[in-house]
Amino acid sequence: MALVGGCSLAGEISDAGRIDASPVRVYGVVDRVVQVRGGSDIRVSYQVDGQRFATEDLPLGHGARLTDPAVGTAVCLEAAAEHPATVRLCSQKYPGGDNMIPTEGLVVLAGAAGGLMAAGWIVAVARQERRERERSLRDSL
Repeated sequence: MALVGGCSLAGEISDAGRIDASPVRVYGVVDRVVQVRGGSDIRVSYQVDGQRFATEDLPLGHGARLTDPAVGTAVCLEAAAEHPATVRLCSQKYPGGDNMIPTEGLVVLAGAAGGLMAAGWIVAVARQERRERERSLRDSL
């Protein structure tokens, strides 16, 4: 859990760095909205230097000022000039949304704490078993 959260967190920070290094402001258009359990699956298409891109990873409808975007809604985006497929909403610092960083940080902490607890339990059980074997060896002599 800590590894997955850490990789996701590192990816978000890396993508934000790419965009910050050479941002290109473009306007995308919502071209698909599919209702799914718990919300909507939204695809935004955009162009950078004549190339077309699409993304479904933007946090639209999740505190990004667009509460219920419809097909045809214009969306302000910032893309990385060197990697135009890396994109975020203009109002956000991270591609997955600013609220994802604390969430992923908590996942990393929880996973690390759980891993440490499991390792401690394994060590404690192994020590107890070793003591019992030594005690039974002494008693048999």
